[in-house]
Amino acid sequence: MTGKRKLRRRTVGGHYDYLLLAVVAALVLYGLLMLYSATFYVGVDFWRRQLLWVGFGSLLAWGAAYVPYPVWKKLATPLMLLTLISLLFVLIVGEHILGAQRALLGASAQPGILARLIAVLYVATWLTSKGELLGQVKYGLVPFAVIVGTVAGLVAFQPDLSTAILLILTGLAMFFFAGGDPLQIFTLIVVGGLPFGLLAWQFTHARERMIAYIASLHDPAQAPYHVHRAITAIGSGGIFGVGIGNGQLKSGYLPFPHTDSIFAVVGEEVGLVGALLVLGLFALLAYRGYRITLNTVDPFGALTAFGITTMIVGEALLNVMVMLGVIPFTGTALPFFSYGGSEMLVTMIGIGILMNISRGRPKGDWNALLDRRWRDWRTRLSRAGRRASLTGR
Repeated sequence: MTGKRKLRRRTVGGHYDYLLLAVVAALVLYGLLMLYSATFYVGVDFWRRQLLWVGFGSLLAWGAAYVPYPVWKKLATPLMLLTLISLLFVLIVGEHILGAQRALLGASAQPGILARLIAVLYVATWLTSKGELLGQVKYGLVPFAVIVGTVAGLVAFQPDLSTAILLILTGLAMFFFAGGDPLQIFTLIVVGGLPFGLLAWQFTHARERMIAYIASLHDPAQAPYHVHRAITAIGSGGIFGVGIGNGQLKSGYLPFPHTDSIFAVVGEEVGLVGALLVLGLFALLAYRGYRITLNTVDPFGALTAFGITTMIVGEALLNVMVMLGVIPFTGTALPFFSYGGSEMLVTMIGIGILMNISRGRPKGDWNALLDRRWRDWRTRLSRAGRRASLTGR
């Protein structure tokens, strides 16, 4: 019994980052409050479903926090293959919802959102395997561009350009953090930006948004319909807002108040103070996430923590900048606030992995045990496959 206790003590890392956990809890509760306010005038079904997603996402986050993060390095490749298959499947046979291929047999499916997290895990695994070869174009930049470009391209063709942009930006940030040459990154942005821009131009909605954005740079009154109404809602809140539940513009005036425009609801109902609180909480999340990154000695853990933090905070920043008209309109969600099951589940799983990384790399014999179990599993799978093929004969 004593031996087991000693082994257990050796295999457990440090403590979880409880401040990060508190920040996430605050974001979830704040998000649920604002989502209820944004949707109660059309019924509470949205909010009740979001409660279920939060509960299920919390269970997944707990599971991800319990599983030692080196497991994800083992699973990154098969998960990426499954993601690519699902992206192709939805693209080919998916049904249209809100102008994008995201439904199968009547059920909503957004593999592009999941692809962002899987891409973080896969890119972190791939980058750690390159070592000093990362600086060589044929071993670093070119295969990296193929990996990220393939996933982002499949997502963009759905079309889901905002998710594709977030995926590309997160990948580029990870490449830079891993030691990628800034000149190579700039070259990739220039070379890859042209075909991506041409692809986006082929979609009517993207082309209209870009034209409206360029026009708004000369005349703010020409801002896109959605952005103009979001800015109006945010500005009407003043310093302290009109009060939670008292906002009027969410009812018929503001497009998609429960998803894309929920930050505008925050601005109207709790004012500048409430909007700054949202930004402050995401800033704290960024601080804790990047602190975990810098405190993690293991390259895969550090890159994964950096990628997950950038993925979540980058999406929040993109949503806020769109609502303020700083960048062209994209249909991005505000993590923890916007309604959506896929978004909530993926974000919570990412937080769970980040929490596990905050404990540090597992000590003792865990890694050897993990490798042995992985080899045994592959051996059993291979034998089962051989037996099945022999039986088939």
